[in-house]
Amino acid sequence: MKVNIISTISEIAGKKETHYQYTDGSKNSYLAGVPIVLDKGKEATIKVSNNSSTTTNIHWHGLSIPNNQDGPDITLKKKEKNTFKFTPKESGTFWVHSHYRPVENQVTKGMYAPVIVRTEADKSYDLDEIMMLGDTLENNDQNSKMSGMNMDDMDMSESDSISDTINGKKVAPNLELGGGQIGKLRFVNASANNFKTVKFPFKVRVIAKDGYNLEEPYEVRNFKIAPGQRLDVEVALIGKDNKTYTIKDGNAKVKIKYKGNNKTKAISPFVPLKTDNLAKYVLDKSPDISMRLTEEMEMNTSGMKMKEMINGEVFPDTGTFNVKVGQVYKVQFENADKMAGMSHPMHIHGAHFQIISKNGHPTNDTTWYDTYPMDQGIKTDIAIKFDEPGVWMVHCHILNHEDNGMMTSFTAK
Repeated sequence: MKVNIISTISEIAGKKETHYQYTDGSKNSYLAGVPIVLDKGKEATIKVSNNSSTTTNIHWHGLSIPNNQDGPDITLKKKEKNTFKFTPKESGTFWVHSHYRPVENQVTKGMYAPVIVRTEADKSYDLDEIMMLGDTLENNDQNSKMSGMNMDDMDMSESDSISDTINGKKVAPNLELGGGQIGKLRFVNASANNFKTVKFPFKVRVIAKDGYNLEEPYEVRNFKIAPGQRLDVEVALIGKDNKTYTIKDGNAKVKIKYKGNNKTKAISPFVPLKTDNLAKYVLDKSPDISMRLTEEMEMNTSGMKMKEMINGEVFPDTGTFNVKVGQVYKVQFENADKMAGMSHPMHIHGAHFQIISKNGHPTNDTTWYDTYPMDQGIKTDIAIKFDEPGVWMVHCHILNHEDNGMMTSFTAK
């Protein structure tokens, strides 16, 4: 497959702006990036050309691939190319995006695309759609200042200063589903800084997070999703009458045109993931690694700027944490920010992890994450194991926070 990174002028949420796009070189326009569809267990070859106006790179977010294919260390100057080769080990919903600092600006302006790794079960869905959640702001500085706020009374998703988008549009193209049919909607929070709240007019079944199927799916009418996270849901509707349903993310929406009939509810092709609970290896021990997350304001030659820190340091002075390949580690993230409601969705390259306890209380949760919001005032313990050697980044996926220093790494040998 070929991916062409270009600079263009796009109409986003009703206004034209300088934008980047990941395209396939065709005449089609992909405001939210050309879908990169791969097959589990089959070697993928993706040829990437940077024909944009800036230097960049790309990171394969959530995929367990060799370190030399992960992307942050492969700089693509203007007119440069690189070929990525890897074999996806897992199926699910992932994405690819710029990791070239300052990352916030490039991702906000469209340097990303969805990555879907298929299985045979996916063919059983009558509808299988990608929902890339993004946003455009009247003032990007405002976005940076409000980034990380995760309080219901300060939810920025309905703000007039933010134009939320679904697949690059404020009103996404309609979806169609009939009675007795079942659909999968794959949500990716591609916003550089903002948590998203997706609301449905009916119950949906959550079946996967961050690319991995759940052991126990559950039903909701709405959910919050942190920057960088993915969440897959099933939609199965019945009823005789034709209806139009609206799904909303802030002030963006997509409609489902439902065609009624007398059919019974569809049977789900979903297969629960049988997984190992890593808590049994490390729950009762002290953390092997601790990361204290804080921020403070500093004055420099350009004015006031936030310092986002791990253990009192900003990247690259945060060093690295040495780990052994194949060994389970207990890592504690303490969000010690003084601003109430400040959340840091921490993303770890090269591995998925489980949340095993919060403030010392076991979660009994076997969900796999590669990005998870570490909420203010909470010590969140994770269990993680690296299967591939290399230097793997760990950082806040509020990209303004990453750019301001909240990044370090694990060195796995």
